[in-house]
Amino acid sequence: MDHGSSRSLGTLEQQILQANPILEAFGNAQTVRNNNSSRFGKFIRIEFTRQGQIAGAYIDWYLLEKSRVVKQGAGERNYHIFYQVLRGARKEIRDELLLSGNVDDYAYTKASNKSISGVNDHDEFQALLDAFHIMGFTSDEQLAQLRTIAAVLHLGNLHLVSNSSEGARIMDMHQVERICQVLGVDTEPFVKGLLNPRVKAGREWVNQSRTMDQVKQSVDALSKGIYERGFGHLVSRINQSLERRAEESGFIGVLDIAGFEIFEVSPPFVCPLN
Repeated sequence: MDHGSSRSLGTLEQQILQANPILEAFGNAQTVRNNNSSRFGKFIRIEFTRQGQIAGAYIDWYLLEKSRVVKQGAGERNYHIFYQVLRGARKEIRDELLLSGNVDDYAYTKASNKSISGVNDHDEFQALLDAFHIMGFTSDEQLAQLRTIAAVLHLGNLHLVSNSSEGARIMDMHQVERICQVLGVDTEPFVKGLLNPRVKAGREWVNQSRTMDQVKQSVDALSKGIYERGFGHLVSRINQSLERRAEESGFIGVLDIAGFEIFEVSPPFVCPLN
């Protein structure tokens, strides 16, 4: 991931500007109302010195729409980064992440809208790499962010069935191996944690047998949790680049509220008067 390694890091002003395409890649998505809708809220604090120069910045985020990671509405897409990685990452990177490069190969992207008119996901990924470089992300840090995306995609492809006792069973252990390789965890405890997690019953710990639906819900919850944790780490890393130790005299705060959409709903329920 040495894209742009020959250039120097950006100035503080450039870094503040380049934080936006990174946050948009991981936090924005196409909806029925907006091709680039922010699916999280953020508060940006830009600090100034007594001389009126920018002294630093800090970003707070909240209410990331985690449900979009595993399911999207008709005519919508998952977060931009999934399509950008699959269509824009070099083959050697995709090979390391065990990704095919085809959005139709993954359950979390194949059921959604495949593309946005006038937007090239490959070019957007290259712009993301430029922004990473200006922000000072190392190659390892960039790969770690992409590894989170790959792990979520692989988790969505876990094929579960019910065995004769109505417990869950994994059909393809090769898929489990892909997930564990990308996450850097051991296969055996991962499978046990999904199918027969250890829970406390009273004063004792027991291994719980879980149904296919229960395991599927756990996989989706794990995918959403990994994505949210990765997003939080990403914002923290951006703040690390934007932080400057200087005496400040004031700041300007910019609040960006997550976009709200209008959906088709059934007629409103009218409560009868007592």
